[in-house]
Amino acid sequence: MERLTELRKSLRVKGEGEKRELSHIINKSASFLPFQTRNPERAKFNDGFLPVVGEFIRNSEGLKIDKPVETEKVIEHIKAEVRMDSSDEPYFEKVIGNFISGSKGMKVIHPFMYKYVPLSDNQEAVGEKSIGLYLNDALLERDNSVFSEVFDKTDQEHVLIKLVREHMPALDEDEIENKYTQPLEYVSDFFKEDLNFLSHHKDFFIQYFELLLAYYYFFSITQFTMKVNQMDKADKSGPTPLYYNLDWEASSKNRAAYKRGYSQVKTAVRNLLVHVNTLEHLNFIFETKNADYLELLELYESASPDEQESIKQAISEWIREYASIVLKEEVDLEDDEAVHDLVKELFYTIKEGYSQPSRSGTESRYALGVEQIGKKYFLKTRGSLGHTLNVSQDFLLLMTAVCVRSEKLSLKQLFKELEKRGLFFDRQSRETIQELFDKLNLIEKKSDSGDAQYVKPIL
Repeated sequence: MERLTELRKSLRVKGEGEKRELSHIINKSASFLPFQTRNPERAKFNDGFLPVVGEFIRNSEGLKIDKPVETEKVIEHIKAEVRMDSSDEPYFEKVIGNFISGSKGMKVIHPFMYKYVPLSDNQEAVGEKSIGLYLNDALLERDNSVFSEVFDKTDQEHVLIKLVREHMPALDEDEIENKYTQPLEYVSDFFKEDLNFLSHHKDFFIQYFELLLAYYYFFSITQFTMKVNQMDKADKSGPTPLYYNLDWEASSKNRAAYKRGYSQVKTAVRNLLVHVNTLEHLNFIFETKNADYLELLELYESASPDEQESIKQAISEWIREYASIVLKEEVDLEDDEAVHDLVKELFYTIKEGYSQPSRSGTESRYALGVEQIGKKYFLKTRGSLGHTLNVSQDFLLLMTAVCVRSEKLSLKQLFKELEKRGLFFDRQSRETIQELFDKLNLIEKKSDSGDAQYVKPIL
């Protein structure tokens, strides 16, 4: 069948009879996540999210960096342009060196410096590079106009920053492939809104840009994990509720963060690689690119009766063929199964394929793409409760700043804005947040009722 020809090529189906085999290749017809199945190439974020941020900025500007910038050369170039006595040169070199270099490498003294932050000098650079591209494709959607002003702004610039900017090396241009897609518009919409707001406050931008990007990456991949596991029942109009604890509060098994928090992600992520494979195969069968379950079913519903029959036959044939190659067994299918049921049957067949000894551990390694970034920033181990989603005070103030913006906002509305961005809190956490805002003098009270309490702008 013609619909299966390209799929067989992509999966490298070869051999005859019992010796037929295939490779579980993904990200050809459906690229939703930048995860690695090989441990050495997976980003561990030992140096934080900064290497990813650097790659993201270069991607957004169509640039590449081949090797780390040598700060000594930058200092020499600056020194050659500045008139001074030879006796002052060592002092000048020290001042410039301390200004642009720290214990962890080059300092980000201005947003333009982000593009000079290199990837890690090990195999994790592969994973970091993929995440940087994902942020550019799936979150920014290649629209760097939402924050480019903060990189180009030079008015009232410190004289040393001006000197450094003028003497940093030019980066080579790069043709950046458009690879990843974002099926959840609310993620990319809020990302661009918040990034745009943050870019108008340069110092705050430098302080929190890395954390904002890390969160939206985590928000995007956890929401996709939840939605894809719901298959055709997913609601893409807004976030699936995932509840967080505050870093400084106690928790228990009765709290929403335990019952409806990371435990839900852990359950869904077990199926993630199988869903990614299922969508890969279905996009070939439907002869489309980067469509999720809901989009594929919409395509099916709008197709002619003949096309619908062709799609169903192709899915049925592929289920049988996959089962015979991978499971070495025959699969019985009803003659007139609904397309929804065939899609689920394909998912369960691939799931069984991944349970084979030869693929042992692949699913769990892929799922580490969620856990790794979570453990770095947004998860906390709480004894017998295990990991719960976690919000630090710094992160809470960052997200409050981008939600409230420049006009005061009712406390009730603030919690709604946080939920739109994936941050859900139960009653106890909300009360704790209110107490914190009171201590920080961020609450403007008009009465004792929650509706009449307003959160002041932070910026």
